[in-house]
Amino acid sequence: MNDRQESSLREQVLVGWRQGGILRMALAPASLLFGFGVRIRDLAYRFGIFRRHAAEVPVVSVGNLTVGGTGKTPFALWLADRLASRGFRPAIVTRGYGGALKGRVVTVGTGSVASQDVSEVGDEAVLLAERAGVPVVCGADRVAAVREAVAAHEIDLVVLDDGFQHRRLRRCLDIVLVDGRAGFGNGSLLPGGPLREPVSALRRAGAVVVTKTADLGEIGARIQALVPDVPVLSAAFVPASVIHSEEGKTVARPLGVIVGRKIVTVSAIADPTSFYELLGELEVQPVDVLEYPDHHVFDQADWQQISKVAHAADLIVCTEKDLVKLRRFPFARGRLVALRMELRLRPEDEQLLLDLVAERVGAAAG
Repeated sequence: MNDRQESSLREQVLVGWRQGGILRMALAPASLLFGFGVRIRDLAYRFGIFRRHAAEVPVVSVGNLTVGGTGKTPFALWLADRLASRGFRPAIVTRGYGGALKGRVVTVGTGSVASQDVSEVGDEAVLLAERAGVPVVCGADRVAAVREAVAAHEIDLVVLDDGFQHRRLRRCLDIVLVDGRAGFGNGSLLPGGPLREPVSALRRAGAVVVTKTADLGEIGARIQALVPDVPVLSAAFVPASVIHSEEGKTVARPLGVIVGRKIVTVSAIADPTSFYELLGELEVQPVDVLEYPDHHVFDQADWQQISKVAHAADLIVCTEKDLVKLRRFPFARGRLVALRMELRLRPEDEQLLLDLVAERVGAAAG
């Protein structure tokens, strides 16, 4: 199967996950089996059959119910930054999806510099390490990773990236992100739909944030009806700057450098729809679109394909997560750029959420 066939298949799956239809019906038995396993696991934790581990410091989890695409990594960055500005000493713990760590636990960075290669820890971990300004520890065993973060760094809380389904580790607060546009898709569990757990699992959440939108809309109303005692907030992602890598350093430029330019887009994320929409707002002129699977490891053949397609374009524009993987290839200086995003909440929502986090962290620490 070639790249375009893979891209077409991914698009068909995404459409099926959003709308249902034949895919949902064909995979309904598999979804029922998956759901049975999820319920058994939930009961095992609820009744103490599976052990839950307490950390030495409070843990705040950022997660979701669906496969990919809600903005967990930028939200974890935002949360760690805001908590640090409030006087906390956070670390971010992530599993290192797409890396070759296996059973190892490593510190990826301690303040805006990644000390591990992307092939070892994955794209998200490197991105977190380069932007967070706080310790970032990576390991598939999140219990061990949290212990390492506490032992190796002077921290007083952990932000757990993609942790909602990681029930082994106790936390003082679960923040669950929901894509404001895709919602819960066709409402089915994997593999017939995008859900990792039933929507009713939101009852475990301490706060829900509807992302990629400035208001809650229909999905927000549905969530509020399901969990009336849980704060439901909205958050938008907006383009902040254009960045590129130069002599090992990240250089930021104004958004205007890509306005009206001919571009080739390159993405290896779960759902690049929002990426395209934000670029559209900048009135770029797309020459071609190259899509790869989420967390794709780019190789020499990919570099050659991108370079060939980009001959007719002024710039190659990718996501920031993909830039950490593509920058090792010899693109012409300044020609490979990424769109850097910023998370924005309404001031009152930001205040409410951070006050809630501080309250839960304080109660857990006391």
